[in-house]
Amino acid sequence: MGIKDWFGGDKKKAAYREKLKEAVSDGKLSSHDMKELEKLRKDLDVPNAAEDRTVMRREIYNEAVGAKRREGSLSATGVHELSKIQKFLALRDDQIESTKWDLVKLRTLTEIRHGNLPTVPPNNAALRGVEMEPGEMAHYSMSVEMLDLPTTRQNDGLRVQFGAPYEQGSALMHVLPEDGAKAQGDASVILTNRRLVVKTGSGKTAAVRFAPQALINLYSDGIRLERTVGNTILRFKSKSPETAEIVGELLGQLMR
Repeated sequence: MGIKDWFGGDKKKAAYREKLKEAVSDGKLSSHDMKELEKLRKDLDVPNAAEDRTVMRREIYNEAVGAKRREGSLSATGVHELSKIQKFLALRDDQIESTKWDLVKLRTLTEIRHGNLPTVPPNNAALRGVEMEPGEMAHYSMSVEMLDLPTTRQNDGLRVQFGAPYEQGSALMHVLPEDGAKAQGDASVILTNRRLVVKTGSGKTAAVRFAPQALINLYSDGIRLERTVGNTILRFKSKSPETAEIVGELLGQLMR
């Protein structure tokens, strides 16, 4: 086989990949799509998608996931459709682990927007050592980096208003102020039906009770709690944009 044959083969593979990307660009892969793709594969005489390089298969899968993320929701049907695409591409869960976690968050966000709030199991490590009040229920927990910030320099973020719903996407235009911030270590944030609880790595806890006077500010990458002097910054360890949306939607429903 000569050099031209090699390059010709690469062009054929690229053409097949592009057609496959186009087919999954709406987050679905119908039976008709699969038949058309198989016909094209045979016409081009290229290996099936499952035999392609992992990086290429992952790129195609992420194309499908991107469609769901742009929609801002993920239904049970959407989860099924993405599972079909994953199977078609022969991708193992560990090969798309980061993306799968983002999908879990998007699914959680979808459920919250439909009024179905998640709950944190009582045996979750984040709740260990946290004293809950009678009737208090933990709805969400996350890992954060805690920082002390003297001043925001007018980068105040989105103030979470008591009794007001969260406006979709409104936190995403704000980025945490960090100039002059001092790291205070890792922590967990727990959102309950009554409080925002912070548990430090050493096990100490502090909380902000949901009330009209609560000073909670949201950003795309974290939360800022105003103190009498200075601010406590809670930067999300998760880099998924859904994290801020989950927090915003939950606070909008819990702060009432």
